[in-house]
Amino acid sequence: MRVLLVADAKSQHSRRWATALVGRGASVHVATLRPADPIPGAEMHVLPTFGLGKAGYLLAIPALRRLVRRLAPDAVHAHYVTSYGFLAAAAHAPRLIVTAWGSDVLGPASRRRAARYFTRLALRRADVVTTVAEHMNAHALEIAGRPIEIEAVPFGVDLTQFEFAPRAPERGASDGAVRVICTRNFHPLYDVATVVQAFADFATTTSASTTLTLIGDGPQRRALQDLAQARGVSERVRFLGHIPAAALARELAAADVFVTPAHSDGNNVSLNEAMAVGPFPIGTAIPANEQWINDGENGLLYSPGDVAALATALTRAAEMRPRWSYVARTNRAIVQERANWTRSVDHALGLYRRLLEQAQ
Repeated sequence: MRVLLVADAKSQHSRRWATALVGRGASVHVATLRPADPIPGAEMHVLPTFGLGKAGYLLAIPALRRLVRRLAPDAVHAHYVTSYGFLAAAAHAPRLIVTAWGSDVLGPASRRRAARYFTRLALRRADVVTTVAEHMNAHALEIAGRPIEIEAVPFGVDLTQFEFAPRAPERGASDGAVRVICTRNFHPLYDVATVVQAFADFATTTSASTTLTLIGDGPQRRALQDLAQARGVSERVRFLGHIPAAALARELAAADVFVTPAHSDGNNVSLNEAMAVGPFPIGTAIPANEQWINDGENGLLYSPGDVAALATALTRAAEMRPRWSYVARTNRAIVQERANWTRSVDHALGLYRRLLEQAQ
């Protein structure tokens, strides 16, 4: 099967899709607006924008149309509705699947007139629309303004890479230390500043060995480092930047409590990765997290941006230490059932085959 992915080749998620499809024997081509490192087994095609930024998207449409005619793909899968979904729709790509990631149908930008037009066009012209989480479907339908075929297909977790790390009931109880981890990038939407401030409040009530590990990067990195310094916890906060998946899995295995502080999300892959490995999860009370966490049962929820509430949640999580083992096993089972990356790829391949059969 020949598949054309119309997606940002620099994105980790796009690269995961391409690599997975190559592994299933597909002939994979990637049409991207941004040059990127090669993806083994896939052929990359950089669409011209002539240095005009978003205005150059319109100039990339004829190039994508020519590429589609030349490749004659069995299926075209565009990722992120507002940009690549629009490009594929405007190029009249056949057997088109458009996948919404989150902010393209949930965020403030999706409500702007121009973005809404591009998004509506992509959703209406797609043969199938997929989202990464069930709660996104209603938003996409509202933007489309008419019935469309839509279903949720989460990005999911590679369970062979993010292996389960069993939690002994007495883990860390000897000194009361709690190892907290957050793997969200340093952008305002993800609000890592609230994690740093809440951790500083929590750290004053617990063992001197309690630490916070931040994995990610972004424009707020220096501000977060300054905040940790100002709150007197810089010696306890580790900034690791972006790290390979294998190293990320090891850090999650070593952690006790995972925090995801985003104010908005599609499907929270970071949360799913943590649930697959085992740290006790704390997340903002938003639909993206509420679909995975039942507050007080398999994790805790708090109001986005509420430092005091997150500090309290960290304290509650530490007090729930005897339940960490049970919660870890419960969350691993949830991810195996509902966020298995292998099943997500199988689902996408099934959609490709169905559209190809319908066209014949």
